[in-house]
Amino acid sequence: MEDLSSSWEPSLAAVVPPITEPGTCPDADGDGAADAWTCNRTGTDCDDKDPAVNPTTERWVPPGPFLMGSASTHAGTDEGPVHVVQLSGYCVDVAEKTDAAGAVLEGVTWETAESTCRALGRSLPTEAQWEKAARGGCELGADRAHCDAGDLRPYPWGSDAPSCEHANHQVSTGAPTLCEGSASVGVRNTGPYGHTELAGNVWEWVADWYHPRVYHREPARVDPRGPASGSLHVLRGGGWNTFSTNMRVANRLTSNLEGGASGFRCARARVEGSFDAVEPLRTTFIRGTVVGGDGPLVGSALYVTAFAAADAVGGSGMAAPGRSPVAELKLTPAGEASLPFAIEVPVEGSYLVMVALDAGRPRTPGGKWAAPAASGGFGMAEGNPLAVGTEALGGVKVTVKHDAGPGGGGPPPGPPPPAPK
Repeated sequence: MEDLSSSWEPSLAAVVPPITEPGTCPDADGDGAADAWTCNRTGTDCDDKDPAVNPTTERWVPPGPFLMGSASTHAGTDEGPVHVVQLSGYCVDVAEKTDAAGAVLEGVTWETAESTCRALGRSLPTEAQWEKAARGGCELGADRAHCDAGDLRPYPWGSDAPSCEHANHQVSTGAPTLCEGSASVGVRNTGPYGHTELAGNVWEWVADWYHPRVYHREPARVDPRGPASGSLHVLRGGGWNTFSTNMRVANRLTSNLEGGASGFRCARARVEGSFDAVEPLRTTFIRGTVVGGDGPLVGSALYVTAFAAADAVGGSGMAAPGRSPVAELKLTPAGEASLPFAIEVPVEGSYLVMVALDAGRPRTPGGKWAAPAASGGFGMAEGNPLAVGTEALGGVKVTVKHDAGPGGGGPPPGPPPPAPK
């Protein structure tokens, strides 16, 4: 369960401006829901000219501050500092987008998601808009006039630990167990403003370019849009094949780890916002070779994963539970003695590079491998952590050995690899 008690600081107690409502709220399209932009309250109409749009299709998120980020033991270095973000009012789809047959759109690219929303006259939500819809604003806390510790809600449904009742994901409180094994249409969780499935099911694309150091407290962020340019996009919310720690509203994933479980929902805003004053993220490559220490590399997939070294547990060289990788690469082994790899990472950083071989072996009673992704073996790069400058780093070697995980068995305690495309 996510503990955000260490994330609160008195300096975050921003003032919540009172929300004033007009004497009358128009309902121009006669669908029984008043205009959200005039009435400024949840449960109103995000497009009062279109009877097809109502609170069952889109939900209003009122203007005001919310607390963004996390400093919990599960939080990655790119989730801090926790800071106040001021947002204008906006609307977001109640549910994830589905196809013509009513199935959740799974495996879509950022470009498809963005162009679909644009064709509808809307856009993808910004990263801040997505997180506020999932966490809720400071007007919902115990102190309605200021942000308080209670406004750091860890999950869309509140503070209870993730379960299959709360989200379609891979429960990881014991041996990893899939809730459903694929994306589905349904309502397992409802956010503070009425949006559904903001945790689990499919990762959701947002509009922002990714940057690990975009968060800051001063000056205050107002309607932020992230960096003005970049090479990686952001996904939020976790998917059906990811661990319980990925259900956290503050968790961030990049398109360097995009898998099959990616979908989206659209947003509607009247304030464009501004880009954050941060240099565009530059990337380079870590290149090397994966070697089979116990024989040829045979399996359905070989995953090469890079974590920020700052996300390691002490001096163990292993990533802490809940920390998302900065990059992941899927290779397909076919009995080779070794395979070359090149994984893209941000420049001027220090990384832990790990490899997991999926041999399709089932978990045996009392067995050491909890995750099939590492059923064929696990390995860590020689020389971890690897310091990367502005130029590519080459010559890295990773040896895969069966039952070579921490303590003699088990893959790193980070999120599992995404589903194959």
